[in-house]
Amino acid sequence: MRRLTFLIYTMGWLAFPPALPARAKELNKTKELSALDVASRLQKFYDSTADFQAAFQQEYESRALSKKSVSSGYVYVKKPGKMRWDYLAPHPKHFVADGKSLYIYDPELEQVIRDRDFASSDLTVALTFLWGKGKLTDEFAIAFGKLPPPSAAQIVLELTPKKAARFKRLLFVVDKASFRVDGTLVEDPGGNTNRITFSKISVNRGLKDEAFVLDIPKGIEVIEVPKDNKTP
Repeated sequence: MRRLTFLIYTMGWLAFPPALPARAKELNKTKELSALDVASRLQKFYDSTADFQAAFQQEYESRALSKKSVSSGYVYVKKPGKMRWDYLAPHPKHFVADGKSLYIYDPELEQVIRDRDFASSDLTVALTFLWGKGKLTDEFAIAFGKLPPPSAAQIVLELTPKKAARFKRLLFVVDKASFRVDGTLVEDPGGNTNRITFSKISVNRGLKDEAFVLDIPKGIEVIEVPKDNKTP
């Protein structure tokens, strides 16, 4: 699986929406906010988020093959730098980052791919705002997206990388009231898109570090990713 796209998935950090009266007030306020204002409030939201868990649905569309694939599962994230994506359908697969290394476990192939340099990679550094260490405005040019939001209670932000990157653009679907990210869309230079939508959201539950340790079964092949040849 494309390593960069997986990193971008981690941008879908979420939280419970506020009560309805407060939500109505915030919706009115967003009419006067600029794209940078929205990004600033989004940044503030994630700076104050220690951990989260959610269900997700992923839709990957290949432009060249005119083919779409759909998968789903659960995601868990904890600062600093820990995350776990458990794909359940259509086939089980697990992505686990323990803060230092990234493990990709495919039970059907009976193998684990281990990237020991994951935490220090340039791709990870570009997304450190997820763990309260970086700023979106330092890494991306930010504007309102041209695509319509899924609902009137949401805003679409378009983020274009300021430096050379392996993706063309990133879209955030942002809740107007809480400034959480309800979904992401990544488009690569070839026009292929990867969309993630979240549900069943829970934040600051005190997730244990043990949840981000991959217990590799006996007999499973472990493949190391060379430091000079990262998987895109």
